[in-house]
Amino acid sequence: MAADLRRRIESVLKNQNGIIFARSAIVSREMYCGRNIVSKNSGFEYADERGYLPVEWWIMSLVEAQNGIMKKDEGLTELILQEETILFRDALKYAERELMGEYASQWPLTKVLDIGGSPKSPKYSSPDHTTAVPEVPPIPAHVHSGNVVDGCFSGQGKTEAYFFPPLDVPPYNLNLEEVSTRLGLKKDVTEDIVLKGMNQFGHYDDMYACMEVYPLRPWETWHIDERVVHAPGPWLTFEIQRPQDDFNFLAWQLGTQLAEEKIEETKESLQLRGLRDTETLLRDAIDWEKNVDKDFKSKWWNKCEILEQGDWGQRYQLFYHCFYGEGIVVNPRHQYTRNIEEQPFAGLVWSGSGKMNQNEVAADNALRREFLVTPKRVWQVENMNGRTQLIIFCVFPMRE
Repeated sequence: MAADLRRRIESVLKNQNGIIFARSAIVSREMYCGRNIVSKNSGFEYADERGYLPVEWWIMSLVEAQNGIMKKDEGLTELILQEETILFRDALKYAERELMGEYASQWPLTKVLDIGGSPKSPKYSSPDHTTAVPEVPPIPAHVHSGNVVDGCFSGQGKTEAYFFPPLDVPPYNLNLEEVSTRLGLKKDVTEDIVLKGMNQFGHYDDMYACMEVYPLRPWETWHIDERVVHAPGPWLTFEIQRPQDDFNFLAWQLGTQLAEEKIEETKESLQLRGLRDTETLLRDAIDWEKNVDKDFKSKWWNKCEILEQGDWGQRYQLFYHCFYGEGIVVNPRHQYTRNIEEQPFAGLVWSGSGKMNQNEVAADNALRREFLVTPKRVWQVENMNGRTQLIIFCVFPMRE
């Protein structure tokens, strides 16, 4: 069995010049809506039997989603082996060296987040708050501080980073209104104010008023360290993170109030998650100095740097600090070649179509848009289309 599977994987890699494709691993969530890009998800009328919406596409994932109501293998990527598939996680049991070399332990979790829904007016407990202008809701305010074990946080929290891709390209063709995101806490906010906001979970949106607001623009990127409060804004987002799924929500969905009889149960399952109370959550989950740092933006925001460019197109750096990724834009009737890379890297065809190591790829082909380039391979990308650019985003093993 093991030898046969290894041979089949090796055969696919040989026939496809070191590349293996995958089916999209779609993950549903109960906390936010989308823009109908990953799937039909703009309202809860599209929810599954759990009441969850399909809003996340996990890229070459080895991690199973930790939803309140679990679904078997949700979040785990399936590799395509000709007429059959195998979980990426299982394939590593038989062909880890062929697929990942020495880098499996450094493999991040990468996602596309489809964030959207209908505009909502925030509901604040006091008229002293800023005027509540309707907005497309973000992912609810939350923090990653590790898993809760016996009433305490255990292990590292989930550090992550966001890249905002262009949306005015096919197949999306979106021209969004001004979009903003909430990251970190306002410099003059106090712990008492934040605690009050957390205690309004399900009642009011006071927690959102505690957070700093930043504009979102394509080809920009943010790094969000563990224990930093964030509510990612409604832009289709390419996210990279530590390979885990821990979270504590500090607020409910912006502009939506929970039924009174559901608030305590929902707080226990999504906010406290085994902690004693919100005072413990504030003390142990939030790194106060990082959140109110006056240099927050200068430390953690970047405009994507152009690493290389020419008549053929551009190569961008997408992520910084402990993560690394690249964006490749190949102009019509040009090609790009990356010399032998020791590391494996994964990616997705974001826009356009072409060839990758002689394999046909396209953003609108669900079986030929997500890929893994295995170690020690030359990578050649061709865009023979005479009209549109070919845009590809890639992620590499973590630097730690």
